[in-house]
Amino acid sequence: MGTMSEDAKAILLLCGYLGGESGADPLNQRDYTLVVRWLLGKNLRPSGLLSPEHVPLLAKETGLDEQRLRALLQRGVLLGFAVERWNQSGIWVICRSDREYPKRYWEHLKDKAPPILFGAGDRALLQGGGFAIVGSRDVDAEGEAFARDLAERCARERMPVVSGGARGVDQVAMASALEAGGTVLGVLADTLLRRSVEREARRALADGRLLLISPYHPEAGFNVGNAMGRNKLIYALADYGLVVSSDYNKGGTWEGAVEELKREQSLPVFVRTGPKVPKGNLELLKKGARAFPSDGLTGNLREAVARATSQTAAPVESAVVAPELPVLATPQAVTKLADVKATKQPSAVVPALVKESVPAVSPANGLVAGTVLDVVKPLILRALDKPISVDKLAKALGVRKVQMQDWVTAMVTDGILVDVVKRKVKMVAVRKPDEELKLG
Repeated sequence: MGTMSEDAKAILLLCGYLGGESGADPLNQRDYTLVVRWLLGKNLRPSGLLSPEHVPLLAKETGLDEQRLRALLQRGVLLGFAVERWNQSGIWVICRSDREYPKRYWEHLKDKAPPILFGAGDRALLQGGGFAIVGSRDVDAEGEAFARDLAERCARERMPVVSGGARGVDQVAMASALEAGGTVLGVLADTLLRRSVEREARRALADGRLLLISPYHPEAGFNVGNAMGRNKLIYALADYGLVVSSDYNKGGTWEGAVEELKREQSLPVFVRTGPKVPKGNLELLKKGARAFPSDGLTGNLREAVARATSQTAAPVESAVVAPELPVLATPQAVTKLADVKATKQPSAVVPALVKESVPAVSPANGLVAGTVLDVVKPLILRALDKPISVDKLAKALGVRKVQMQDWVTAMVTDGILVDVVKRKVKMVAVRKPDEELKLG
């Protein structure tokens, strides 16, 4: 079975579609997570399940069907034939416990990281980075030109292009980056085996400039569920996301971007803007995406996106923080008030002060978020003679609520402000990746 680890063999037996008739459905992500937690409790690795004596207790303590587990683990012959066929086509297999497994998947997806990855190409490219360029299959000429220009600039600046290999924006971006001498990471939802042996792909794979991976069987055909499921893997492998064209409230591009924007530690997601972009692009801006910087294709791309990321923060729509925003006050005000309530109206003098004192944040004046915070900090403190909500404070200063949230968060961290009703904000603990999940 080549260089596949024993852990990978066990996970593939449990979770993989190998062909033939096993009489049992492979485990899904939820089922396999139960297995992983059980392994931790027993101080076992996935490879321990290759010994059948553990199966009865595993089934009893996880609620999984024992006959199903046995049937899956007894598919050794099918696995052998499948791996031999994949190896002949240059397909390798790694699991979550393997050293080469992408660290970004652990950090970004936690226990939603896929147990198994199939791939072709240099495994060193799994470290990822660069731009995730995605968009609709039926992209217009303007969007196609934009995707091509961005991919070529990524190639010139040695930034990998990450995409999904679908018709339209994905294929345009990947092909353009390769033609320009760049590096491409393709996260596929189907037909990995077929695509890996295509002539153009073989050339780029041999040059070490193309990596193709998939969490699905190398010979799997297309289905909508798999396409939706791989979207998060595209974003998680990159430094930035870019939506070229998106339908509104439908389609894989829309769903993938919204899913990423709702993530607690979301990747910076940019969208193409302009007078002719689809409605979905504009609606994604309302959900926290960022407008792609106007100088991104004409100047230094790295500097442009880094500057845009520092200047604008996308709001996070997740269960981590309840919709109610905190009420803020200075520490001095908190000590004087035993029972504080947010003021009905902020000080009327503040908006005029802001207009006179706070410069605009733009590439032209060279300001960054930290510089602006130094300027507005005294104005924020002046508005806080009584406690006030972030929403009202943003309106008083005439700035976006998400920008104000960033400023006051920094001031709370520094001890300049106090969240006086923090106890009323419902919080959900964010669990770090459990050590046991690194077993597979």
